[in-house]
Amino acid sequence: MNTIEEQLWNYIDGNFTVEEKIEIEKKITVNIQYHSAYQELLAVHNELNQLDFEEPSMSFTRNVMDKVNLELKPVALKTKIDNRIIYSIGAFFALSIIGIFIYAIATSGASFDFKMPTINFDAGKYINATTIQVFVLVDVALGLLYLDSFLRKRNINAQKKGN
Repeated sequence: MNTIEEQLWNYIDGNFTVEEKIEIEKKITVNIQYHSAYQELLAVHNELNQLDFEEPSMSFTRNVMDKVNLELKPVALKTKIDNRIIYSIGAFFALSIIGIFIYAIATSGASFDFKMPTINFDAGKYINATTIQVFVLVDVALGLLYLDSFLRKRNINAQKKGN
């Protein structure tokens, strides 16, 4: 498309500012080439406006979606690996680690005569009636919370099965 046609199409479509529109109108009235091209493009524009476009039927979308649903869905590209292979590899590494551990113990010259350290710890100072009551209170509260969540889950599952 040349610049004359582009300018005339923009003029016909109303895409110009007021100054540009006045300039094109002057060119159409003065220049015969502009005037003849304008008449041709205006005729084409009017013909295009008079065309009736076909609209798809109301069930077009449904028909297309039905055809799409009939298409085979692509299969996931995951390959099934035999579990025996994975277990064999895991067993090999586990046996290797155990063998290295046994070898390290067998070759070390460690002696195992440890003496237990003596600790002067009097549990009676820290564990008294108040401590036991607080501990029991916390345990009961946690138990009630667990029981509540358990019963709620059971109730929700029963409602789902009922619906």
